[in-house]
Amino acid sequence: MAIIQEHFDVNGRDFIRTYSDENRYVVRDGEQYSEACDPAEFGRIYTEGDIIESDDVDEATAEEIVDILTGEEE
Repeated sequence: MAIIQEHFDVNGRDFIRTYSDENRYVVRDGEQYSEACDPAEFGRIYTEGDIIESDDVDEATAEEIVDILTGEEE
């Protein structure tokens, strides 16, 4: 089991998508997320948590999360 991190660019800004390759939540500061998308400069570190049950999967996509973080939400 492993945490996967993928870098991607939004309008010239570096972001990191963090998720588990074992369908587990990623955990930071006691909060569990199905995946996390953070500006790279934040340097956030996640650990793996509980298994994500199929009815617990968030409906937001990575793109929607980035839009919210960058204030480009429609």
